[in-house]
Amino acid sequence: MSVDYLPQIDPARCTGCELCVKLCPSHALSMINGIATFTAQEACNYSGTCQEVCPTKAISLEYVIISSGKSGRSPG
Repeated sequence: MSVDYLPQIDPARCTGCELCVKLCPSHALSMINGIATFTAQEACNYSGTCQEVCPTKAISLEYVIISSGKSGRSPG
């Protein structure tokens, strides 16, 4: 996954429970100073597991919807 599109971890919400680290299928997360951190960013394929298991909702993946400006409808 591109580093530009990694999920974000809010350190203020992370309690250090390690669920995301233990259950990450790509092993992209590690604990650093009691906070979950992406240490293998290039390995992340964002399965969503980390976000789903986080009990404090400290992990989120924001996204942007980009429109081409075309509606796909025919004028008329």
